[in-house]
Amino acid sequence: MRLQATAQFKPRGDLGRYVEVHITPAVRSAVEKSLKLIESSAKAKAPVDTGALRDSITSSIDDSGKTIVGQVGPHVPYAAYLEFGTGIAGAGSAGAGPGPYSSTWPGMIARPYMRPAIDENRTTVKDLFRGELSLALR
Repeated sequence: MRLQATAQFKPRGDLGRYVEVHITPAVRSAVEKSLKLIESSAKAKAPVDTGALRDSITSSIDDSGKTIVGQVGPHVPYAAYLEFGTGIAGAGSAGAGPGPYSSTWPGMIARPYMRPAIDENRTTVKDLFRGELSLALR
């Protein structure tokens, strides 16, 4: 499971240079800080057996062109099973996702770590963007 946010701006006239010099770096900084915040929180919340899931949670930014794309999430194949649960137990757990869940498999309960990391940092992320852009527009 990867989370992704995209911001895009199409400048007109000489406004493009202002955006390139002031706004784009501010947006990149806010995206980078937000990703690190969510990454840190998700790592703290991730269920740990061997530590592979926790250690696989990383973030990255692609700012080629006029679009800045930030991604944060785990890179192990079983990450979604832990986040959403499996089988009957997963379907009935508080952290269940949209499914599908097998009604013939006992499964395991959901142990969310990414969604809570995002939820608990939502206000801080908005404040990061607000602060970075406020400074850039001065």
